[in-house]
Amino acid sequence: MAHPVPHQPSESLGQTTGTTTEDATSVTLVPEGKARAGLAFYPGARVDARAYQDILGPLANAGYLVVILKVPLGIPLLDISQARGAMNEHPEITSWAVGGHSLGGVSASSFAKANRDVSGLLLFASYPAESMADSTDLAVQSISGSNDGLTTPDKISASKALLPPDTGFATVEGGVHAFFGDYGEQPGDGEPGISRQEAQQQIAAESIRFMDRLGSTG
Repeated sequence: MAHPVPHQPSESLGQTTGTTTEDATSVTLVPEGKARAGLAFYPGARVDARAYQDILGPLANAGYLVVILKVPLGIPLLDISQARGAMNEHPEITSWAVGGHSLGGVSASSFAKANRDVSGLLLFASYPAESMADSTDLAVQSISGSNDGLTTPDKISASKALLPPDTGFATVEGGVHAFFGDYGEQPGDGEPGISRQEAQQQIAAESIRFMDRLGSTG
């Protein structure tokens, strides 16, 4: 679902106001002050974790801890449980969401379905591989692009039956698959009808609104 291109930093979303740390397994965006909740995020297949720093940076600015996972061999499905390590390393966080882009969202969905202590699921151009319709205690937000040639609007529509009935769906009009990270163009993707900057601002804003729902109860 995704494609290996070096991280291309975006200048559209501003600088993270907290601190950024990186180790062998993750890139962590730490907010200033006490984090309101946490997000463990699975990259798309063969996409560098750093490609999501800029689009997820605004969540850290809004007070959320963000852990972008470095997945084995660039394939998120090889270790679906990787988010658990991030959660264990930050016991001070009482409310966790998991999320992911493309194939990373498939992994995040499987982790959320299997781990009842996860409060939220944030999907970037993604959908689960199996039904989660009975996970009614899980808050879910799906963000997709109307011009995505890979996770197409038809696939997003078909996936609604797999998700809990109160799942939120947001569409970036003109957005494409590769706008959910900073890794260049992607083979098979659609033609954008919006700038990367405008799309990523919308994606970040929707993500913050979703995390605010968790942060108010965490």
